[in-house]
Amino acid sequence: MQQIATLEKDTMLAIALASGASISEVASQAGIERSTVYRKLENPVFRSLVAEYRDRLIGTALGRIADAMTRGADALAQLVDSPKEHIRIRAARALISLGLRLRDSVDLTARMREVELELARRQEGGS
Repeated sequence: MQQIATLEKDTMLAIALASGASISEVASQAGIERSTVYRKLENPVFRSLVAEYRDRLIGTALGRIADAMTRGADALAQLVDSPKEHIRIRAARALISLGLRLRDSVDLTARMREVELELARRQEGGS
């Protein structure tokens, strides 16, 4: 029973830390000393738990950003058809500029993935 309570408390601490709460805030909320939080952070398993929750939070945020980017691109694309010439020109410039940067980013990511795969293949072959 004590293990379950400790696991639940560790989970709550990890979530709070992953969410960006300070050591002092986490300790205060949990009713423990700051030194206890620091001691827990020395444990690789606990640090992995914090990292796992942080990754989940970041993944959720990235999903929201991606959705907003899609809506933003739609809004910008609509401005290309604006009756006002200066708005059409600025929207067109923005779309072209952002499109080229996005293409470069996607291309670079794909090339890096290929390099990583080739490196992994060579390491497997050499081992």
